[in-house]
Amino acid sequence: MLKMIKKLKFSIIFNANAAGGRKLKLINKVIELLKIDHSVELFKTSSEKDAEKVFSELSKNNTDRVVIAGGDGSVCFGINQIINKYKDIDKPIIGYIPAGTANILQIETQIEKKAKEIYKVLVSENTKKINLAKINDKYFFLMAGIGFDSEIVHSIDSQIKKYLGKIIFALKGLQHFIFLKNKKMKVNVDGKIIKADWVLVTNSKYYAGPHSITKKTNIFDNKVIAYIFEDLSRIKILYYLWLILSKGDLSRAKSIITKELDKLEIDKLENKVLSQIDGEDFGFEDKLIIRKSDKSFNLLVP
Repeated sequence: MLKMIKKLKFSIIFNANAAGGRKLKLINKVIELLKIDHSVELFKTSSEKDAEKVFSELSKNNTDRVVIAGGDGSVCFGINQIINKYKDIDKPIIGYIPAGTANILQIETQIEKKAKEIYKVLVSENTKKINLAKINDKYFFLMAGIGFDSEIVHSIDSQIKKYLGKIIFALKGLQHFIFLKNKKMKVNVDGKIIKADWVLVTNSKYYAGPHSITKKTNIFDNKVIAYIFEDLSRIKILYYLWLILSKGDLSRAKSIITKELDKLEIDKLENKVLSQIDGEDFGFEDKLIIRKSDKSFNLLVP
């Protein structure tokens, strides 16, 4: 049974670019329920600059709960802001309203997409630790993709994504599958150099929605799994999709190098390295260093 706390101060940061339609209604319903017994302040942001200012101000206030309403990328951004601006990442307690596209965090935590159920979670004291991984100077809690999926994410317009949701990912995914053009990168893991087409580093069990890609970890385990694809082809991609849909585990593929990760380095060969973290474009870099970190955060869960 969830324990109720009286008169909490909630600060809700809402990414206006992440949601529309039904998701906006969900956020408003949750806010209405919270306002019955609690204090609620809503911060609507439309850019990273807006959000940075909000998190900077909140770090000086005595907010009991910071609630992020948005997608996985919004939560990733928020966690990085809290790490950078708060002296103690465990204060305040962090809540979440799923209002993005894939909402893998919602799938991992099993938070129901119903206003009353989200409300119960947000006013409870039930938290769980989520471990963070790090890519260069930024933290992520789900995954980092370098190669095939980062090309897809990079090609998607944020406004189109807002209105088409998962459909745009499917369309762009099909486009990149048909016109597959691999760009080799140099991967250094455990002292071994591998020339790869795609690298997927996951802290999460799920990928691209409710699709299991590993049985070796989830966001509550202190493990990071790296999948390294040396020679990516259309036939192999179809096989990997079949593995995900039928087995829920990519490590069954002999053509994929699977590693439990402490540290992995990626260097460019001919082209700069393009990556995505938690479904958001991380841009082009000459070098990426991906590693487990000693950071974690406590999230309110059912």
